[in-house]
Amino acid sequence: MYENSRVQITDMIALLEEENSDWWVKHFKRALSAFDSCDYLNCANIIMSGSGGMGSLNDLVLGQTTNAKGEFCWKPDVDKLNKKYMHLLGELYAFSKSVQKATNKPIKRD
Repeated sequence: MYENSRVQITDMIALLEEENSDWWVKHFKRALSAFDSCDYLNCANIIMSGSGGMGSLNDLVLGQTTNAKGEFCWKPDVDKLNKKYMHLLGELYAFSKSVQKATNKPIKRD
């Protein structure tokens, strides 16, 4: 049912590992653990907990590095990197919102 979502979570982890973004790697590994336990709502909630506010997933910019002199610079593929990141993030937000919506249906009472 959510096969693509698992791939997207693992792709996000790999992307963030390449960027040495340890905090967010741990965040998505927690989401993956919940996903693999079929606890989709917890997975969705973990993903969504990273959004909003300063320093959130929405604020993250990948491709930052330093040169040999220790000066800030951008990696050559910064645009491609951030487009991939934003695409994955959008897909994972859509997955999370759909799971949250599906589990928040009103209970029918007789």
